[in-house]
Amino acid sequence: MDVFFVISGFIITSQLLREKERTGTISFADFYRRRVRRILPASLTVLTLTVAASFAFLPKGRAGETLVDSIWALLFAGNWRFAAGGTDYFQEGQPPSPLQHFWSLGVEEQFYFIWPWLMLLIFWIGVRRGNNGSGRRLVGWVMVSIMVTSFAWAMYETASNPDWAYFSTFSRAWELGAGAFVAVISPVLTRIPAALRPVIAWVGFAGMVASILIVTPDHGFPAPFAALPVLATALVIVAGTGGPVRFLWPLTNRVSGYLGDISYSLYLWHWPVIVLLVAFMPDGNPTYYATAALLSLALSVASYYWIEKPFRSVPKTKRGRRPASFDANAQVATVALASLTLLTVAMGGVAFIHVSPTDTPTALSQAVAQTPGALATAGAKAAPVCLGAAGLDPEKGCTPTSLGDTILPSINMFARDNGDSFKCWREQGKPINTCNVGSTKPDAVRLALIGDSHAASLIPAIQEFAVTNNWAVDVYVGFSCQWMEQRPGYDCYDVMQKIREIVETGEPYEGVITTAARGKTGTDAGYAARMFAKAWQPVAARGTKVITIADVPSVNAEALSCITRVGFDVQNNACGTDIGEATSTVDPQIQAASLVPGSTVVDLSPYFCNDSKCPAVIGNTIVYRDAAAHITATYAKTLAPYLNRELTAALK
Repeated sequence: MDVFFVISGFIITSQLLREKERTGTISFADFYRRRVRRILPASLTVLTLTVAASFAFLPKGRAGETLVDSIWALLFAGNWRFAAGGTDYFQEGQPPSPLQHFWSLGVEEQFYFIWPWLMLLIFWIGVRRGNNGSGRRLVGWVMVSIMVTSFAWAMYETASNPDWAYFSTFSRAWELGAGAFVAVISPVLTRIPAALRPVIAWVGFAGMVASILIVTPDHGFPAPFAALPVLATALVIVAGTGGPVRFLWPLTNRVSGYLGDISYSLYLWHWPVIVLLVAFMPDGNPTYYATAALLSLALSVASYYWIEKPFRSVPKTKRGRRPASFDANAQVATVALASLTLLTVAMGGVAFIHVSPTDTPTALSQAVAQTPGALATAGAKAAPVCLGAAGLDPEKGCTPTSLGDTILPSINMFARDNGDSFKCWREQGKPINTCNVGSTKPDAVRLALIGDSHAASLIPAIQEFAVTNNWAVDVYVGFSCQWMEQRPGYDCYDVMQKIREIVETGEPYEGVITTAARGKTGTDAGYAARMFAKAWQPVAARGTKVITIADVPSVNAEALSCITRVGFDVQNNACGTDIGEATSTVDPQIQAASLVPGSTVVDLSPYFCNDSKCPAVIGNTIVYRDAAAHITATYAKTLAPYLNRELTAALK
């Protein structure tokens, strides 16, 4: 996309400059008419078919999200939609949208909503100053200013909020500006000696290839490391300005030329194919890659010849005039009407999803109601013996066919199965938000639950037995709120200081329960263990029992894709994560417990994994709701008997 932005900025700015030099002005009606005919017919087709395929093959929740994504994409605002999703903690670990690639089209079109008008204003200022020749020079200086400002902002935003920086128009404008600047100075570039052009072109091409290999999505992207593909692409364009470049065969052969012709259709189709194909086969293997490539190419060729080219081409007679049968305004009106129709249907679909029942209740689903304590009071008849975690209990003697073909929560809704996990949640950058779970009696045993979202995911389980046990649990959970010694400036630092003050100097708790995502505490497990221990020791020294629940095993994206795949059979499937991969990240809390006298580790891993694999479905219950290893509220409730037993023993 960095390469695309530079090329787009160059081509569009070149067209605008030529029009200004030829006619003395810029026709905005013609400009936006060309953009509509160029962009919308193919994109409308992809949006419509992708949404339809999503409802046919994806869980209803994801299909509804895709429908919403299509509205934002149609309005050329998809980048802001995905920027907000990238900073939404509850989107962590969710599979990508099949329309996520429309973010770049949004950035491009937002840029062109402003740039032509700004160019015309600059030329008008040049005329007012009495120097028509100064307009182009002034455009160049303005673009340099835009590039410098945008790049500086990208540097800041990449460091402070990389997810937002990736999708932000303000953080990407400098890339389009690089191409625009090359277009502005193109008259000077025509003087480059012919012998030097191949050298410049090959240097630029080498930089483009190198950027694929060495630029990573880690820290420093899009700024400063996107500068490599941007500058490399600019060099290739510079080399070809003023005449063809010889010897650059990787880009000038017929295959590359044809791929360039269909590149827009290829851009539109490749990502929906990549995402939706996972509904039919596992990704990451040669068969998947070959199928995705061939299907993307076939759809792109069909789209180019049947949709894109007929709308984009302007037929002319031998005298250069349009035939009477051609009406560009009619084409634009047709596209606009189709856009309005799709928008109306999409908004209606969104409304329908939000007001219609999602799933039909079954006897089994009613056994795991959303009310606290449901399983604890349901009885054996309502709560099947082998449901959920009990499926791995050797004393139960369960088999994959013990509960038939029902699955809980439903495939359509498992990604949203939070229960009450986040009713006490402290959001990123927000103050402490605590609440109470369990008994309200004056003589209740006082406990505390501290931690991040993995601790919050245990709340539905604790609710199952807290009242019966006469436990009053104060909940302190939030974004980045691992119970450890944190550095100043850390997002939860101030909040954690208040929590530590409560548990270290307030009325003593009988016990403090804690857990944290093993992958969120840094790469140095030994250091993290010491920081955990440092936070726990003052509380343990007061006589409070510190109970560490070892973090749940990890889950990979393929395990979750597997259960949503067409043809999934709850009684006969291999969906899961190899135990070596699921436990490869060391949990520093276990080591920390060995450093703090009076602390206890509760390990629930036997109810997540067998000897070789951690299944994605156990006892007809989906274990995880996302690839960030947040467990479903339904599975948490089935863990309740085992968690209750371990916590009770630890408190004694």
